[in-house]
Order: sequence, then C-alpha cells, then structure tokens
Amino acid sequence: MDNEIAVNKKKLNSYKLKLTTLSPVHIGTGDVYVPTNFIIDNNRLYQFDEVLFYKSLNSADRKEFDRKLQDYMQIISFYNSRKERAKRIARFECEVSRRVQAQYDKKINKDGSRNRNRLEIQTTFKNPNTHRAIIPGSSLKGMFDTVFKIYPGKVKKNSVRQNLIVSDASLLNGGVEIGYADRKHRDPRKRSKGGIYQIVEVVKPQSEFVLSVDTRYSFNDIQEMMKRYHSERRDSGYQETKNSFMARVGKNSGKDYVVDDGKNVMNNDGKPLATHFLYSSDTLYDKQFGWIKLELISDDEYQKSVRSVRKQEKEYYQKIEDKQKEIKEQIQKVKDEAKALALKKQQEQEQEAKAETEAKAKREAELAAMSPLQRRLQKRQEAEPNTPKITLLKKMIENIEIEVYCEAVKLLQSMMQEDGKWKEKSAKKNPSKDKEYQLTLKVTAWLGRCR
Repeated sequence: MDNEIAVNKKKLNSYKLKLTTLSPVHIGTGDVYVPTNFIIDNNRLYQFDEVLFYKSLNSADRKEFDRKLQDYMQIISFYNSRKERAKRIARFECEVSRRVQAQYDKKINKDGSRNRNRLEIQTTFKNPNTHRAIIPGSSLKGMFDTVFKIYPGKVKKNSVRQNLIVSDASLLNGGVEIGYADRKHRDPRKRSKGGIYQIVEVVKPQSEFVLSVDTRYSFNDIQEMMKRYHSERRDSGYQETKNSFMARVGKNSGKDYVVDDGKNVMNNDGKPLATHFLYSSDTLYDKQFGWIKLELISDDEYQKSVRSVRKQEKEYYQKIEDKQKEIKEQIQKVKDEAKALALKKQQEQEQEAKAETEAKAKREAELAAMSPLQRRLQKRQEAEPNTPKITLLKKMIENIEIEVYCEAVKLLQSMMQEDGKWKEKSAKKNPSKDKEYQLTLKVTAWLGRCR
C-alpha cells in the first residue's frame, strides 16, 4: 500500500502555499473554555491548569477553595480573587472583546436574580501542545473536494484518496481572539428574531499560515474551478491574482458554501436561507466568517517559513518551561510552609502535653502532701471555683464528720488569720452586721468545743 501511495504521489502536482485569513475563521472542535479553567481580566483571557493552580495554594487557601467546591459560582469568584496567581501559571492567553469581558463580569441579572451564565466559549482548532492556531488539513481538504468533486460517495480504495493530499496549515504570523457570533438577517434591512449568539474563538484576519497541497490539478485548473464554484454563490466576493485565489472554510461559513450547488440551498425546514452568523469584536463588526486567500510561494520561502514556525514553537516551550520552573518553586514553597506548619503544630502539641503532664504531677504531689481534710476542701474548691474557700470550709464544718471537726475549725481560724479576716473586736457601730466579726465569734465558740 505504501508503494502504491508513493507512485500516486509522483503523479501529483505539489504546491507550497501561504494561507492568509481575510475574515475571522473558526474551525469547530466541539471543545469549549469554561470559567473553571480560565479568568478574563482587562479584556484578556488566561487559561490555566486547575491542578497546578490548586497545588500552588497554601493550606489556608486550599481549605477555603475546598469549602466552595459545591458551588460553581463561588469557584469562579475564588479564581477571580486570585487572578494574579492564575495569570502567572497561564499556559495560553488571548484578547477578548469588551462585550465578552462585560458578560464575564456580570453578577446580577436585570430581574435582580444571580447570574449563573456558564460563559462557555467555543474554541477554534489549535495545537494542543503549543496552543497555536491551526487550519487542519481535513478542513481544507473538505473544502477542496467540495469544489473539485474528486471523491465518489463511498471510497473503498485508499489510492483514490491520494488524488488530493493537504497538510495542516501552521501558523506563521497572527493569532486568535474571542468575540461574538450573532445571528443576522441576510437582508440588512431586516432584523432576525431570537437574539441567538455564540461566544467564539476565531483566527484573526490577516493571520498567515503555510501548508502544502498535492493534487493532480495544475494551479490554473484550481483557480478556474474555484472561480466557477464561487460565481454560483450569492455575494461571494471572490478574487484572484496570478498566484493566488480565495476560498472559504470553517464553521459559520454558510450552508451554501458546503454543498455542491449553492444556488438554491434550503434550511432544514425547507425554506430559503434567511439568516447567517456574523462576527463582531472591538475592531471588527458584522464580518463574514471563513474567507481565506491561498497564495503560491516558492520552496525556499516555504522552508524559511517552516523554520520560523519551529522557532516560535521552541520559544513557546521555553516560556512554558520558565513558567513551570516558577510554578514548581511555588509548589515547593507551599509544601515547605505546610511542613513547617505541621512541625510547629506538633511541637505545640508536645509542649501542651508536657505542660499538662507536669501540671498533673504537681497537683498530685500537692494533694499527696495535704491532709484528708485539705484534699476534700481542694476538690470542693475545684467543683465550686467561684465560692471563696473560707465560705466552703464554714459550710463543711457545719456538716463535718466528728473525727475531723476540730482540725477543720483550726484550719478555718488559720485561713481567716492569713486573709486578715480574723476580728476579735468590731469597729462598726452595729457589731451584729459585721460579718467577719460574727464569723470570728462563731469560730471561737467552735474552738471552745475542741478544748
């Protein structure tokens, strides 16, 4: 089979082409950006790796993030509160229109309810490793085949497919941006209903790519077929030069451009095409999608362009490597902080345990040195910490067992004397209201019973 392909390729004309986007181009992928892996700030989208973002958080921020996991909007709010961190680890960034920024910033709807718009943004085709835009060969091949009508309905032999070989178009200059695709009426005097729109990522106009095409047709044949094909489309705006021609690719290019006969194309409901999607951003307004120019270039220019693409890819990888180094350092810093915090906590726990053990030993030693009465009074004090010890002992004497009665009374006398509450004479006019004097008289009477 490989030999068959090689033989077929020798029979083909090989062209090196530069592709220039003349209008926004969106190659649908089925993937979307969602606000849990990007932020938008100052009209710029920054896409980042959620895992790396989480790993770069300190322990306090991780706990806060974990508490928000069940609420989609709180996660987005958390990312916004740490937007500078998200920017630092971003692996891809691009411009967005002010209208997209406003939609991203929107918190409350007109009726006062909380805005829960998930702001999904349709992505265009890009290299998953470098995040650089690509016009895939399959899209271009499909466009060429619609014009050339090379393939039968069912192709069983691979050799037939080798009549047209198209490489992916690699980005040389330019890039992508994000704006709105709005459904508009084809008649500018009329207004379409429904307000249907899409937020889309597009390849910006004047972006340049390089690619190769192998086909059995001459370049003049290609131009002639392209011209005839576009002449059958309404308002095509087709142009060509000696070494170039126009084409249309990608999503939202219009149904009349993806069928063999574009003259009488109908919608799914059988009605003539009435509306289409037009792109708008801060610098572009109501622009058609998908127009490109394909220009014949020399092998030398092609090789020079390929080297430039490789250089740009290498610079991207170096930039990401530098960022990853910073991210790894940040993650290691977080790990070291967590380790230090855990060690400090462990030391504090050990010190608390040691202090508790020492306090317990000290208390046990103090209790061991006490008489049974003193231990009983101490436990009573611990049970009623807000009641003065003298008051507790007085109550105990009034209900004390006979064998420790005298010991308790003498202890009470000693405590009153130490606290300066032992008064054998009263300085008050009415001694009956002098509590300390009356208690001294009572204790003196109790002492009399112990003689």
